[in-house]
Amino acid sequence: AVGINAEYGSSGINGRVREAVVSTQSTGQAPRPVQVVRPPHPTQTFATQAGFSVTIAQAILNKSYTLIGSMDPYVRLKVGHNTYETFTHAGADKTPRWNKIYHCPLPNTTLRTINVEIFDEKALTEDQRVAYAKISVPESVFQGHTLDEWFPLSGKLGEGKEGTINLIISYTRIHYPYVAAAPQHFSPRPPTPPINESDVDMLKDMFPDVDREVLRTVLESKHGNVENTVSAVLQMADDSAPASG
Repeated sequence: AVGINAEYGSSGINGRVREAVVSTQSTGQAPRPVQVVRPPHPTQTFATQAGFSVTIAQAILNKSYTLIGSMDPYVRLKVGHNTYETFTHAGADKTPRWNKIYHCPLPNTTLRTINVEIFDEKALTEDQRVAYAKISVPESVFQGHTLDEWFPLSGKLGEGKEGTINLIISYTRIHYPYVAAAPQHFSPRPPTPPINESDVDMLKDMFPDVDREVLRTVLESKHGNVENTVSAVLQMADDSAPASG
C-alpha cells in the first residue's frame, strides 16, 4: 500500500541541576551537599518546509478482484519523489477504511498533483493494483482551503469506473528534524509482459468456475508463466477448501 506521517515539536531541552551528597570520610567531616551541574543537551535542529497534509479516509470500490474470500486493500500515496503506504484493512473488500494522516513535504512549490493507488495484499502472489487516481490539487488549497472530496478511481473497469476514494487535503508548513527518517521509496516493478489470450482461454477451460479477469490477473502477476499460474490458483483453492473432519 511507508513515509513522514506526524509533525514534530521544537521545544528545547534545558540543562538540569541536582543536589548530590558527597562523603568526606578521610577528613571525618559531615557530608555536605554539592551542586552538580549537567551541561544542557544540544538543541535539536528543525526544518520547516511547505507540504500537503493528506488524510486517506476510505474508499468504495465497484468490484472485488479476489478469487476467493475478500480483498485486503491498502493505499500507496505518492507526493513528489516520496511514497507512503497505509496499513492493510484486512477483509474490507470493497469498503475499506484507513483514516490515516500523512504530512508530505513538497520538493518545490510548483507540484500540483498527487497519486494514489489501491492494492489488494496477497499472501501467495504479488499484491494486485485494483484502482488508481491522479489528483490535481486546486489553487484554493494553496490559499488555505481544506479540500474534502470523493475522487473517482480508474482501473480495469475503465476510466473513473472502479469506485471512489475520500481524501482530505490541505496545505501546511511541516516542522521536522533534519535527522528524521526519510519516507520509504519503492523501486518500480518491471513491466508485465504481454499476456497471450490463448493462455487465458486455456486457464478458463481448466478453471471454468473462476472469473476470467481473475485468471488474467494471476497470470499477469506470474509474468505470463502458465505453469506458475496454475499452481497459484490450485493453492488458493486448497487454502479455501473447508477442513475435513
